Amino acid sequence: MGFPKTYQKSANANPSIFALLVDDINKMSASEQKALWINTNNEKLSTLAAEIDDSTVVHNFSHLEINSLIDEARRKTANLLIL
Repeated sequence: MGFPKTYQKSANANPSIFALLVDDINKMSASEQKALWINTNNEKLSTLAAEIDDSTVVHNFSHLEINSLIDEARRKTANLLIL
């Protein structure tokens, strides 16, 4: 059956709201687009962050111990690259 011809003519005369929204987003800078994405997905990001926090094992290493482990890993990696 379709839409009445009068509606089809008026719909084709003006851009859709979606097209205007896409155009506005394309005019934003990359940082503005990222901020918009974060604001839009804030609830999902908060849920994901909470899941990551819950699954993370707490450690009792000091900053010096962590730096020592990083240095040791770098030395071992460098030795592997030489071989």
